This record gives sequence, C-alpha cells and structure tokens, in this order.
Amino acid sequence: MVPSPVDALNTAQAILDACDCLMARYGFRKMTMDDVAREAGVSRRTIYHHFVNKEDLGLSSIGRVVDQVYAEMEKYASSEETSQRRLEDVLAVRVIGRLDRVRAYAMSLDELFEAVRPQYLLRRNAFFAREKELLARVIESGILAGEFRKCDVSAVADSMLLATNAFIPYSLSPDEMGSPVEVGTRLAAMVDLLVAAILTNEKRETR
Repeated sequence: MVPSPVDALNTAQAILDACDCLMARYGFRKMTMDDVAREAGVSRRTIYHHFVNKEDLGLSSIGRVVDQVYAEMEKYASSEETSQRRLEDVLAVRVIGRLDRVRAYAMSLDELFEAVRPQYLLRRNAFFAREKELLARVIESGILAGEFRKCDVSAVADSMLLATNAFIPYSLSPDEMGSPVEVGTRLAAMVDLLVAAILTNEKRETR
C-alpha cells in the first residue's frame, strides 16, 4: 500500500524528532542512522525513503526549525499591532524562535554545521531572502502608516537581517545559547536600536 501524503509527512516528522532527540543525547557525529531508525520506530529503508543520507537529515532538521520560525514571523507580521510593534516582534522571534528550538541539542550544533556547511550555506541564502522580503513588507507598511521614515526598504531589511544574525544559533557558542536571559536582554537592545533608526521624528518623540 502506498502511504498517504499525511502518513508520509507524519513519518518524516517522527524521523526528524528522533534526529533532534539523538543530537541532544549523543551529538550529530556519534548519531547513526540505525539509532534514528530505532528512536523513530521505523526501518532504515523508511528513513532513506525520506532523506538521502545523514547529512540531508541534519539539513532537514535545520530547515524545519527555519520554517517553523518563519511561520511565527508571518503571524506577528500580520497582526493588528502597529508597524513598529510588528517589526520588533518579527525581529525578536526570528532569533528567539531559533534558539528555543535548538537549545536542547546546542552542544552538537558545531558538529552538525561542520558536516553540512556547504549545503547549508546554499539553503541559507533562500532562508534569508524569504525573511528579508517579510521584513520589507512590514517596513513598507510602516512607511505608509507614517510610523517609519522613507528609506531604502531593501537595504534596511538587509541590514536588520545582518544585525540579528549575530544572535542566531550559527553565530553563538553553546555557552552563549545557554543563557536565554542574557541573550534576550542583548537582543532587545539591538532590536530597539534597529527600529528606532527608521522611526519618524514624531514617533521618536512619543517613545
């Protein structure tokens, strides 16, 4: 029997869940596909039906995190809040959403990125382009609403991505990721500076 798309999706998610658990337990380097099969309760053949190899599985784990965080960013970008608040929320969740999802296996991230770096860098460009487009939409709405001054929207969105990239898991050591309060405080200060830079004079005066 050919599995339904829903069943196939559920199986893939279960395999990714197992991968995340094992990275927390053993690290990416020591984790084997046999381990993943046992943890997920599937055969090795089933894993290879969904993922080309161990590296593809690791990349897919990263991709799932990015997709989940992007969905959260979309939710905040589409809220009824002011453009200023929406931009602050989108920038904050871009970082915090990633950190929260990888914190359990933070110690193995260096191993994972070392193994998949070339392939990850190719995918990262697509991830960042999608997020840049979302930021640009929020900034443009703020300009139309009179909250943000007129600016080069593409350049500003790009700069905001680059600035907050310093806080995403690829840029932080496991020890730095282990202090959510400290990261949150530093991130809030950065987001405040980034958003304040494009506020209109009227908005700045009412802060």
